[in-house]
Amino acid sequence: MILKNNKIILLALPLLLTACSTFFEKDNTPTPTQLTSYRQEVAPRLLWSAKVGKGSIKYDYLKMNPAIHGSAIYTTSTDGTITSLNKTTGRKNWRVDFGMPISSGPGIGDGIVVVGCQNGTIFALREADGRQLWRKSVSGEVIAAPAVGNGLVVVKAIDGYTRAYSVANGEEVWAYQQVEPNLILRGSSSPLIRHQDVIVGYANGNLTKLSLATGQLLWQETVAIPEGAFAIQRMIDIDADPVVYDYKIYVATYQGRISALDWTSGRSYWTHDISSYTGMSADASAVYISDARGLIWGFDAGTGHVNWRQAHLEYRGISAPALQNGYVVVGDNEGYLHWLNKTDGHLAGRLSLGSPIYASPVVENNVLYALTNSGYLAAYTLR
Repeated sequence: MILKNNKIILLALPLLLTACSTFFEKDNTPTPTQLTSYRQEVAPRLLWSAKVGKGSIKYDYLKMNPAIHGSAIYTTSTDGTITSLNKTTGRKNWRVDFGMPISSGPGIGDGIVVVGCQNGTIFALREADGRQLWRKSVSGEVIAAPAVGNGLVVVKAIDGYTRAYSVANGEEVWAYQQVEPNLILRGSSSPLIRHQDVIVGYANGNLTKLSLATGQLLWQETVAIPEGAFAIQRMIDIDADPVVYDYKIYVATYQGRISALDWTSGRSYWTHDISSYTGMSADASAVYISDARGLIWGFDAGTGHVNWRQAHLEYRGISAPALQNGYVVVGDNEGYLHWLNKTDGHLAGRLSLGSPIYASPVVENNVLYALTNSGYLAAYTLR
């Protein structure tokens, strides 16, 4: 547990959060499912690997996902470093050390890179060379990666405030707040900019669509409603980053549900009970999500019907899924990458990186980039 800004923050780890009724017992850690044999269908090929900092502090469990923009891939490390690498060769473009712990992944756009720190400071760097452009103090720790676009930087802090700053000089343009519960997970979904709007999910289970220019609330949808007698049972944080595909927004909560919503109105097309804090991916036919127990699901994008559920990785601390060449790819807390056939979810490939993988793998042009907690970034293709 962590106490910040009068909030109790629980580490978002299935080892702590699977059995609420026995939370205060000495040890309620579920045993990770042992890896099983499978018929190998894919052969991952390493393109390059690079050291990009010390990684994530043990027991902090921050996702700190890498981000791709243009010809570069960017990573952050809790030791205070941000690194830009050539995404094709893995060669370092630049590295900056802030001298203070970073707590978010990078947000990139409009020629700048923005990161958040544990003390509530955000830094904006020039994308080309890492030179600091401006810094700003916000009201709370920033765990969610900032969103950048259309001349604005949108930052969500753990106190429920979302603020927009000018890309040019860091001046605050608007602020919007939702009342958050006192007990939240150690995680936070990132704002999502599309067109002239921004989607923001909160720990109270609400998803909002705000005007990017003014911060005006356009619509709000309550994705989940708290249930249970105890505060820990009533946690319904939106920590999985919402995903937009073809004017549908997919959003999921911890101890709540996954929903498909209409971009324009927020109207719900379908919902399904689930508990997730890691993340999801979507394509034209399906949405794929890892739940709090480490089960991986494939839902029909149009109806919400369950296409498949993969349970062979239960309690292995599964990351959010990425999509690569017809496969769903997840990392786990023992350092393995797993490839699942996205049609029916069966295991198709496996590879050990030797260190836990909490960050979501990212894929571009069928190349997968995976960041380990020890600070190694590796790029893989399939053959």
